[in-house]
Amino acid sequence: VESWLLLLALPALRVAIYFGLLPVRGISRFAVLLFAFALIVLSALDVFLLQHLENAARSTPSVLDDKLFASEFSLALYLLPLLTAGIGVNLISDVLLNHLRRVVREPPPRRDS
Repeated sequence: VESWLLLLALPALRVAIYFGLLPVRGISRFAVLLFAFALIVLSALDVFLLQHLENAARSTPSVLDDKLFASEFSLALYLLPLLTAGIGVNLISDVLLNHLRRVVREPPPRRDS
C-alpha cells in the first residue's frame, strides 16, 4: 500500500505545482528555473521509486506485482517521469534562450574616455 501511495503522490505533487502556478500572471525567470528543476528532481525520484518497486516486486511471491512492475508494462510507467523531465529541460532551455536573446539585442555599454 505504501508503494502505491508513493507512486501516486509524485504525479499529484506535479499537478499541484502546476495548478499552483496557473493563477500567477507574471512569473520571474528564477521561479521558472526553480519549477523546472523541481520537475527534473521529481522525475528522478519517480524513476528511483519505480526501480525500487520493480526490485521489490521480483522478490515477493505476488503475481499482481510481477505483472505490473516486472513486465513490459513497466515501460509505460517510465513515460510520465520522462515526459516531466523533458518539460523541465524545455523550460530551462527556454529561460536560457530568452536570456541570451536579450543580451544579444542590448548594445554593449559605452565607455566615455
